[in-house]
Amino acid sequence: MRQLASNGVRAAVITAVAILSQVGAAHAQVYDHPQFITPYDETGFGAYLIVVNDINDFGGMVTFRKAGDANLGVRGSINAAGDDVAFNGGLDVYKQFVEVSESFPLDVAWVTGFGFGYATGGFDGGFGILRIPLGVSVARQFLSEDGQWALVPYLAPRVALDIGISGPEPKVRFDTDIGLEMRFTESWLLRFGLTLGSNNALGFGVVF
Repeated sequence: MRQLASNGVRAAVITAVAILSQVGAAHAQVYDHPQFITPYDETGFGAYLIVVNDINDFGGMVTFRKAGDANLGVRGSINAAGDDVAFNGGLDVYKQFVEVSESFPLDVAWVTGFGFGYATGGFDGGFGILRIPLGVSVARQFLSEDGQWALVPYLAPRVALDIGISGPEPKVRFDTDIGLEMRFTESWLLRFGLTLGSNNALGFGVVF
């Protein structure tokens, strides 16, 4: 299964880069990067490499999450956006409300929060966006034979209200994260995520 996991992660990254390479950077992406949220409890810091718009716009994201009655997390990122720079920050709130059972094969959590992004605009001036998302995260854990780690594919669709600040008009957006993680403990895992929708992005990193 370890070889299967390695091949799966490699194939996912190659496919994601191929998709992003076909997406032109028509405008500076402010928000949203992959949220990197599965239905499960998570406590710890996360560090990710992110790629937005096309394969030339790189950046980084850091997160901190704390498990509880509702899981809370904060995140911040910075990335290139053509000739500009985009800064993002946000608060994530999520909680699992459906567990795998004989009648339903998936774990499900509701996901909400808010985020703010600002992109420098060169001669055109910068602009900011406040985003209020609402969605779900759906996943399934596949344990290794020795029970020491789990492979977790997940899907996280969401709708969001984007409120422009000194920039775009308010709009409703729809994005979906497709991801895969190797989970060793609640606070030690590797994660990959791809966002498709109003914006396109990918990222991969570690939670510790």
